[in-house]
Amino acid sequence: MMKAGGAAHRDSRTRRRTGPGKGSLYPAQELKRRAMAWAVMLRVNPKVIRVQEMRRKWGSCSSAGTVTLASDLVEQEERFQDYVIVHELLHLRFSTHGRMFKALMSAHVPGWRRWEVARRCNAD
Repeated sequence: MMKAGGAAHRDSRTRRRTGPGKGSLYPAQELKRRAMAWAVMLRVNPKVIRVQEMRRKWGSCSSAGTVTLASDLVEQEERFQDYVIVHELLHLRFSTHGRMFKALMSAHVPGWRRWEVARRCNAD
């Protein structure tokens, strides 16, 4: 999944959130926890979920079952995080973006097409 343009801060290490606001003191761990919760709901079993620096994508899914999420995804709003997480986890069941993939995206992340369009517009 391609990233939108912009020079967001990227840090591949798990870091403590020091500013005000809601959420975990360890946002990368919280992102992993949310991904595992989605995996249960989607009935998929990723071998590994990792959070690391990714320069061009928000996430990826390997054929071996590893789901990787961009470390700076923690700085995005939760609905966008859900879009990326569900998108990558569904690749554990469907390798392409066919009809069933899109139907499950719509069922689990209503309005996901809005995120897809925004992501594509910003990537150009």
